[in-house]
Amino acid sequence: MWIFLKPAYIKERIDMQEELTPEENDEIWTRTFRQIRRNEKRRKVRRITYATAVIIAISVCVGLYQFRTAPTIYQAGNIELADGTQVTLLKGATLQVDHSFPGETREVVLKGNAFFKVAKSAEHPFIVHGSGYETKVLGTVFKVSQSSKSFTVDLFEGKVLIYKTGRHKEPIALFPKQTFNNYGVPEAGAVTKTVEINAVKANENLATLTFTKCPLRDAILVIEKTYGIRVLSPKELENTKITISLPEKTAAQFLQTLAIQLNLNIKQRNDSIFELEK
Repeated sequence: MWIFLKPAYIKERIDMQEELTPEENDEIWTRTFRQIRRNEKRRKVRRITYATAVIIAISVCVGLYQFRTAPTIYQAGNIELADGTQVTLLKGATLQVDHSFPGETREVVLKGNAFFKVAKSAEHPFIVHGSGYETKVLGTVFKVSQSSKSFTVDLFEGKVLIYKTGRHKEPIALFPKQTFNNYGVPEAGAVTKTVEINAVKANENLATLTFTKCPLRDAILVIEKTYGIRVLSPKELENTKITISLPEKTAAQFLQTLAIQLNLNIKQRNDSIFELEK
């Protein structure tokens, strides 16, 4: 190829097999290397252009993929999900729904308070991820209320399972007209009838209480709010951790069992005041 880079007179001399001078040889090599450098530069520019085009194409594809797969965020109001589930988001609430919804499991993330009327599907559970808790249902009507550490579920129809995030093997079951409430204590859980506490006397109100390594002072707070009573206890025991779960007990029945566990006596001053004493 380099022969075509020579001036015409040099080419003629080569064709006539005449010997070239050192200057003519230098000119041939100089022109040859210049052409090689130009060719390399063109190839480098082409490579850079191709790489840039590939990067742009990848970026566009990634952007389109992220756009298509980004979750949908709903704000306060009435919405209907792709499976027919109806949700009413209360003021300040948001609901995050993945692009793949509904799938094998119908999962949403709730911040704030909302009513759910879940479309029934025995094969595809509906899971609401809340603040530290998850509510699993098949087809029900219920309300989730949450703020800070407090988490409440009111069940109106069907059945739900409630468990702390990461503790799927420790569910708490709710049936119609029952309410779950932790009263702001993560180590506690109370299941009661969905009625006004004051409408039922403390001795008649039945509740299911669950405590797991819960400080006694926090447990008493939950007991008081659950039954609408006041409980007095020795101050030196307020940090004692308790673990207990009793279904469908009145305040007196639950406190009696708790007193035995703590090796205390129980005294009932009136319908609404109980005392745990040594």
